[in-house]
Amino acid sequence: MNINSLGGTMTKFIKNLIVVALLSGLTFACGGTSDEQSPAQNTSNNESEAIETDATTSEESVTEEQQEPSDAERPEPQPSGQDETTDESVVEERIASDIGITEDTITIAVIIADLKGLRDIGFPLPDGLTNEALSGRIGAYLDDWNAAGGINGRTFEMVEITWNPLDTSTMENACIEATLDNEVFLVINASGFNPAFLPCLTEDNDTTVLLGDKAPQYLLDAAPNRLFGFFPPGEVAAVQAGRLFLDETDIPTGSKLGILEPNNPGVQAASASLRDLLEDNGYQTVTVTIDNTSGDNAAANAQAAASVAQFNAENVSEVFVLLSFLVTDAFWGEVEFLDVSWNRTIVDVGPGMCSQFSASRTNPAAEGSTCVTSTGAYSLPEGGLRDDNTFEAQCRDEWLDHFPVFEGKSDRGTPSGEVNLETADGDLLSSDFSFADCNIVYALKHAFDNAGVNPTRDSFAAAMKTYKGPAAQMSNGEGAFGPDKNYFATQMWKMEFRIVSSDTKRSSDGLFNGCPAPTNCWIPVSGSWLRIE
Repeated sequence: MNINSLGGTMTKFIKNLIVVALLSGLTFACGGTSDEQSPAQNTSNNESEAIETDATTSEESVTEEQQEPSDAERPEPQPSGQDETTDESVVEERIASDIGITEDTITIAVIIADLKGLRDIGFPLPDGLTNEALSGRIGAYLDDWNAAGGINGRTFEMVEITWNPLDTSTMENACIEATLDNEVFLVINASGFNPAFLPCLTEDNDTTVLLGDKAPQYLLDAAPNRLFGFFPPGEVAAVQAGRLFLDETDIPTGSKLGILEPNNPGVQAASASLRDLLEDNGYQTVTVTIDNTSGDNAAANAQAAASVAQFNAENVSEVFVLLSFLVTDAFWGEVEFLDVSWNRTIVDVGPGMCSQFSASRTNPAAEGSTCVTSTGAYSLPEGGLRDDNTFEAQCRDEWLDHFPVFEGKSDRGTPSGEVNLETADGDLLSSDFSFADCNIVYALKHAFDNAGVNPTRDSFAAAMKTYKGPAAQMSNGEGAFGPDKNYFATQMWKMEFRIVSSDTKRSSDGLFNGCPAPTNCWIPVSGSWLRIE
């Protein structure tokens, strides 16, 4: 609105200003139906109450204090004696406000792993895991928003971009496709993208990225208004794992502790944080570095296997594993073959390392290993399964609406993409919903609802940092971004790797050797969550 055109007295100026504020509120309210609003509070077992998604600020340590009303919730102050009505209508005109935004559309890129290469080498993948299904986990929500009229008058267009999970160099091509071949406003990856290639997007091309998984803290610091993750950075996870080890261990100081790391810069930053903490507390460390950036998966596995003998020769008492399940199969096989005496702790520093899906594909020789993570679980320490919290139940209903391949059935804790997985009892189980994508889309909608009629990358980032709310299958059911906190999780806990053979029958507590489904899984050690310090 052109203020100079108001003319007249200050009274008339204030009247028109009030009208603009009221009509702007109506414009934001037209963003979607009530079904699209952030879900209600989380009230499940072993989950802290979810925090309202409309809150406007967040701190690194989330508390249960009563939230102050947001600016949007506070009534507009009315000057004394002023008339609150007017015949004049003012609506902000939509413009092409940023790259990937036109007057009518917003373009989003969804980057996924191309699963064909994994299938070609015999990697076991369920029928429900396809490229179309992976990108559709975001795309289906965009379609829902479009059917309801979009957000602030704009509909969404999606570009699917893939990389070969067996050749990390193809992730650079994904960056090129997202930034040069297409004009996109932001990029989404639910899991698996190597953080080493994020600077191509966030720093070199000033592109916003939302990760359902994690990114190193130094990358978050380098792009504080462009990079957002949902899981704690590797550096944070490593320090939390180290602190928990120091609190619980009876290994005497002066002993040697092993660290198995890749040559990925992001994970090495986490490894350095862990190493410094252990050495500062009187332990010696032995670090073995594996080359996992060459794209040669077999060579990386061979190097990991060889590390077992080296750790034995160094007489270590514990080994911290900072490698993904794709390159540790031979390592775990060698651990079993040599019957090592040292303990193993997996540190959740990379994409999907301690997820329930990765557990279902991890070598059973990893049995008994622990992981400190923000990943949730349905198994209860005392036995049985917990119920969905309110947000998870909503995510599950939406999952079934979006993917008819599962025939209206989604079972808690069943690995992603499984369709009619048969148990030894003759029951058929189908995939749990994808929690990462559900967490992402609710944060995404909050940001677009609050980024203005003509969003920019900066206004989107500012809106993202005000999002706090319920979390599905992670962080004890809650999470929050903040002005200086670009990751969502607020809590972590320790889980143990449990193996389940396919012929295991369901026990009286409804579990398969402690797991929700007849596949390997992560189960909570104590059920106690720790606030991230």
